[in-house]
Amino acid sequence: MDIKEFLTQDIDLRKSSSVPFEFYLKKYLRHWYLFLAGILVFCGAALAYIYYTPNQYEISSTLMINNSEETKKGFSNNTVLDDLDGYQTTNIVENEVEVLTSVSLIKKTLEKMNLYNTFYVEDGFRRYKELYGDAVPVRINYSKLNERPKKLTGMVRLEIVDNQTFVLEIEEGIKSRHSFGEKLSTLFGEFTVNLHEDQQVSHPKIIFFTFNDLREMAVEYSESLNAEPTNKLSTVISLSLLATIPEKGEHFLETLAEVYNSEALKNINSTAANTLAFIDEQMEKLTTELAEIEQAVETYKNENAISDLSSESQLYLENSSTTKQKLSEYEISIEVLNNLEENLTSSVSSSKMVQGSLLIEDATLSDLVKKYNELQRERQQLLNGTTSDNPLVKNLDEQLYSLRSDLLENIQSSKRSIQIAIKSLEENALRIEERANRVPQIERELLTITRQQATKQENYQYLMRKREESVLSLAATSVSNARVIDPPMAGLYPAKPLKKLVMILAFFLGIGFPFGLIFFNDYFFGKIGQKDEVEAMSQVPVMGEISHEKRKDLYLGTTRRKSLIREQVNLIWTNMKFASMRKANQVILTTSSIGGEGKTFFSINLAAAIGLSGKKTVILEFDLRKPSILKQLGINSEKPGISEYLSDENYLTRDILTLSEDNPNIFVIGAGKLPENPIQIMNSPRLGELFDELRKKFDHIIIDSAPIGLVADAFALSPHVDMLAYVVRYYYTKPNHIKLINEIADKGKFSNPVLVLNDAKSEHSYGYGYYYDKKTAKI
Repeated sequence: MDIKEFLTQDIDLRKSSSVPFEFYLKKYLRHWYLFLAGILVFCGAALAYIYYTPNQYEISSTLMINNSEETKKGFSNNTVLDDLDGYQTTNIVENEVEVLTSVSLIKKTLEKMNLYNTFYVEDGFRRYKELYGDAVPVRINYSKLNERPKKLTGMVRLEIVDNQTFVLEIEEGIKSRHSFGEKLSTLFGEFTVNLHEDQQVSHPKIIFFTFNDLREMAVEYSESLNAEPTNKLSTVISLSLLATIPEKGEHFLETLAEVYNSEALKNINSTAANTLAFIDEQMEKLTTELAEIEQAVETYKNENAISDLSSESQLYLENSSTTKQKLSEYEISIEVLNNLEENLTSSVSSSKMVQGSLLIEDATLSDLVKKYNELQRERQQLLNGTTSDNPLVKNLDEQLYSLRSDLLENIQSSKRSIQIAIKSLEENALRIEERANRVPQIERELLTITRQQATKQENYQYLMRKREESVLSLAATSVSNARVIDPPMAGLYPAKPLKKLVMILAFFLGIGFPFGLIFFNDYFFGKIGQKDEVEAMSQVPVMGEISHEKRKDLYLGTTRRKSLIREQVNLIWTNMKFASMRKANQVILTTSSIGGEGKTFFSINLAAAIGLSGKKTVILEFDLRKPSILKQLGINSEKPGISEYLSDENYLTRDILTLSEDNPNIFVIGAGKLPENPIQIMNSPRLGELFDELRKKFDHIIIDSAPIGLVADAFALSPHVDMLAYVVRYYYTKPNHIKLINEIADKGKFSNPVLVLNDAKSEHSYGYGYYYDKKTAKI
């Protein structure tokens, strides 16, 4: 390709928007000390975490919940139990999971384990290791336990002086000397401290312990205990727990299973136990009454010298035996029904199971009582793991209320039926009594006494049979509610902390935190600082850089004045001509994102570079909000400006032009009087006329406009602009401001946009010092 083809080809102003990886790598490697400090800090924190965090082992166990069918299978060969009405319940696995993790059950477990204190021993710098079991040199036995004071939550120091005495320090600096076995009275309660019996084992002389609130501990254990069914089709529950001491964790799960079985058996056997207690109470009363009647018969016979009954009396007794038996049964039934009615109507026992269900002869009523007791057991079981506001409990309450009404109605109906039968039997008994008038009075009185004795005896025998049935039913349900399949076992290696993972995470955090710090600092507070950074983020070409200069008089001048900035501006103008090859570049608009980035400085020096080349150039002060061209050039002109020209048709272009004193090829048009609404002025029809006349009179037109990132004034000039020079100032322009020029290039809001970098220092770029060193740069 020859030079002619190169000069006449179109230059692609669009550049790749992708940022090279090397750019980011160098950007972040400049802050290597932050990454080193981050790695050291986070890895040090990770080592401290590993040092102070005790190892935790996972303790796991499995339980199989027995349901009613499995329970009955164990007694299928017992023919007696097959005829009994048992008190079995069906266990829902999800409910049992809630029971196992309930705070109340865990609190009972902790009480059984006697975990009122936790013991520690010093194990390094400000680190303590927990002791448990035989490793603890002392035993604390409580005779009275108070609620733990909230202000005393620290550890108590105990120093073993010898086999007889020890020193106790409950509050810091307050020590007291005591003997082992001595009864101590503190804010925590009354207790004794006893030395461990096995003196052959080496124990620490100084230990620390805490007074535990078992309810708080139960809540913590409940949250950390993981209980879940192994699958949906089985009744096996998997239990797991993290513990710092494997022996303690295993002991906890073992005790939890024992307490769970004990509580479950109490709940299952409650109906049979209540019935048994009721029968025992009734039998005790009957025993006393039978003894009194037998004593009355003996006394009556002795007083009246009776040895035998007459044949007529014998016949009377035989005829009335059936009637008496029926009356006895009805009396028992009435008494049982009254007791059931009292239990059902009493507000105190509304949430308890009714007693005496085995004494009910009516099959329908007996089934209703059993169903009522089953619902009560299910409700009590749910309340162990939840509250009365639970929807399941409320549903059971509604069922119990409906069933209680049906029971009361059935009881009333049964009582009416029995009373009718009793009335009939009593009428029959009255007829028998009339036939017994032939029996001597003395024999009739004896008969009355013996009849009472027979009635009580029959009642006693009936209750004895029912008691035996209740005992057998109670024995049938006295099996464990859960069976341990896998006993509690601790893992071979600690589950927490995962030391390698913690260190790896700390290493990456040590890298990631400084990375994020640098990223967010650049995003919110960062400034453009490198030419490579601008080229990586911009989609338009960079024409060149203008060096940092403290002097403010490097503006329009003659060819006798040389400076590094002048040469840089000349190079930028050359690049701009190449960038606009085969395109118009007569009208050039300079702008920036915000004020202070050097757009006015560049406009003046660009006009100077063009004017010194012999081209007629005019500078338009189109920053109608904050003009500064005339002020920086030191021109005190009384001529009207752009605002007067656009608003008044009487003004001509020659009225607003001002010739530069330094260069005859350069003219300036000031802003004039500042308008209240610059956009309205710039939309004047005379704006096009102004540019048409200036294009005829001048080779190049330089427009100094308002910052494009603050106001939209510059966009009103877009139809008249051939090239846009967007000024970026190092360590002043923010990276997100580059998005504005990218958007302008993408949407074609201005023709031929280019970038100019201002205020470059030695670390930003290189090469310009080849022509100008410190000596030659001076003027």
